[in-house]
Amino acid sequence: MHELSIAEELLHLIESRAHQEGIKKVDQINLRIGELSGVFPDSLEFAFEVLSKGKITEGAYINIEMVTPKFQCINCGNYTASVVEKCPTCSSSDMNFSGGDELEIISFEGD
Repeated sequence: MHELSIAEELLHLIESRAHQEGIKKVDQINLRIGELSGVFPDSLEFAFEVLSKGKITEGAYINIEMVTPKFQCINCGNYTASVVEKCPTCSSSDMNFSGGDELEIISFEGD
């Protein structure tokens, strides 16, 4: 369950930044997670909740925006949001993808 180590790092980053900004209690955390990142949002939320006990993030609401990857055919330029082996327009197998693999802290809010 690599979500535990991810949650530990998120907690460390948020606590460190909150301390710098003088925030004593974090109420909401906004994350962006790509569908291809390999991160299971429910597992990440659970791990973060467990690790947050007694910390400034305890009880914080985690808002997760899921990011769908976009696939583009190098041959014809067609975009699709589906994982495909070949372009649905020209049948080329030269596909690039953008997005969908991110794991980002967008922001957090607190007092």
